[in-house]
Amino acid sequence: MTSGARDTAGSDAAATRPRRFDDSLRKGDRRREQLLDVAEHLLQTHSPSELTIERVARAAGVSRSSLYFYFQGKWAIVDQLIEQASEEMFERNVALAEAPDLASYLRAMVVSAAVGWREHRAVFLAATERSAHADEATDHWRSIMGRFADAMAERIDQEPACTPAVAALGGSRAAAEIACWMVERNLFMHYSRPRDDADITDLVEALTVAMLRVVGIDPDM
Repeated sequence: MTSGARDTAGSDAAATRPRRFDDSLRKGDRRREQLLDVAEHLLQTHSPSELTIERVARAAGVSRSSLYFYFQGKWAIVDQLIEQASEEMFERNVALAEAPDLASYLRAMVVSAAVGWREHRAVFLAATERSAHADEATDHWRSIMGRFADAMAERIDQEPACTPAVAALGGSRAAAEIACWMVERNLFMHYSRPRDDADITDLVEALTVAMLRVVGIDPDM
């Protein structure tokens, strides 16, 4: 991994990156994005169960009725944050498909995932907590993860040398799902406790090696 990748994945000191507001949005849409920004900031210090409409409204300087105009409730806010953070990471991963080979693609995917968790740690922690219940929230998170697995499987299929290894796991889609959940679980465990830059660098390295081995690529080559 390059030193640039280390710096990108390892720096965890910055606060959640503010949203870039589109000046072309209508006033109501800009207000909605501002409310989401406030809610994500609150999630830095409050668990999803502690987040309330009252807290968001007070922090945003609006009335409860005004907030309800944009969102049906706090879980609608949390789910929208999860959707946006996931979409941001997915769009970044789509661009990675242009990597010259599968090994480079998988390495870049691990770094991208670490960057996404660093930037939206509170949101992704909320997503895993929200998906712990056997309801539509679990299905939604699995659907989001499924998109990443589908994209990875498509890239794996372009590497014939990996066919024997992925076939043993049930095919490229099964191998991709294993790899995606492995990364998700490990990043969740890392970011759910006090963090250290060196720790995330080591984790990114370990996950990269594991990802390569899953698809039958020698990480030393």
